[in-house]
Amino acid sequence: MDWPGGNWENIATLAATIAVAYVLVLWISIIAWTYRDIRDRSRDAAFQIVAVLLVLVFNIPGWFIYMLLRPSETLAQAYARSLEEEALLQELEEQGICPSCKRYVTADFVVCPYCRTQLKEPCANCGRPLSFNWVACPHCATPKTRVAAPAQKEARPVSQAGEALESAERRHAASP
Repeated sequence: MDWPGGNWENIATLAATIAVAYVLVLWISIIAWTYRDIRDRSRDAAFQIVAVLLVLVFNIPGWFIYMLLRPSETLAQAYARSLEEEALLQELEEQGICPSCKRYVTADFVVCPYCRTQLKEPCANCGRPLSFNWVACPHCATPKTRVAAPAQKEARPVSQAGEALESAERRHAASP
C-alpha cells in the first residue's frame, strides 16, 4: 500500500520523531521553568537542586510533586508582605501605646483615657501636648517650663557611730 507522501513507515517514523522531539522540548522547558521558579521562591541551594532533580528524573509527575511542595510565595512576595507588615507596625507605633495599661492611644492625648496615666504635658502657651524630652513647643516655640524638683534639706550623712563620737566629745569638753 502506497501513501501519498511515501511509505507509511517513513510517516510513522517522522511522527514518532516529532512526538519525541515535542516531549524532549517539553521536558527541558519544564526543567528550566522549575529552576527559574525555585530560584524565585527559595535561597536554599539544596532545595533548588532537589526540585530540579525531581523534575529531571520523574518528568511531569515530578513537576506535579514539585508544584505541591514548592513554597507558596516568591521571595519578592514575601519581602513585599514583610514591608507591609512593618508599615502596619510602624503605624501602630506612631499611634502609641500607654506605658501603664498597654492600650492604644493617639498622639495628641495628654493622659490615657483608660487609666489616667500622664502621657505628655500640655504647652503653657498653646496647650498642645508636648513630649517630656522636648525643650520647647514645636507649634508656638514657647520654651517648656521645667517643674523643679522639691528642694531637699542639706543634710550631711552622718553615721550613728559618728553621732555617738560627737556627743561623747561634747560631754568630755563640758566636764572639768
